Amino acid sequence: MKQRSLHQYFLLCILSLFVLLLSSCDKVPINGDLDGLWQLTTIQTPEATRDVKSTRAYLSIQLHLSQWEQDGTTFYAHFKHEGDSIRFYDFAHASLHRDKNDDDEWITEEEMRGGIMDAWGIHSLDARYRTRQLDSDALVLERADTVLYFRKL
Repeated sequence: MKQRSLHQYFLLCILSLFVLLLSSCDKVPINGDLDGLWQLTTIQTPEATRDVKSTRAYLSIQLHLSQWEQDGTTFYAHFKHEGDSIRFYDFAHASLHRDKNDDDEWITEEEMRGGIMDAWGIHSLDARYRTRQLDSDALVLERADTVLYFRKL
């Protein structure tokens, strides 16, 4: 009798563990292929096509926030991706986010004109792009006369 009840208990534990494993779920990225770390490789304008891999400019996308980083300088921006368009807005200096300061120091129009985001080909506080290509390997963003090419890391 004891042997049977021990066997049933063991079987119940294994079955419970199996059900628990099957019912657990993985977190699925809300942005699909857009989520992750991207390296800016090329900026194409009517004047020139520049290979910018060596500048090590990166874009990281997660949830509703984008992080722009190059040579230890980091900025954040909100973004909205709908269909074949993506909009980056509310650019802020990263140091204040790290300090958890409630008074965010937003990037100003003057700073944009001064070239603070030139490394990524961004010159506007409200940057809107058409998504020319988006898959698990490549992201190509197009706006007016500028095309940005990214590779996924």
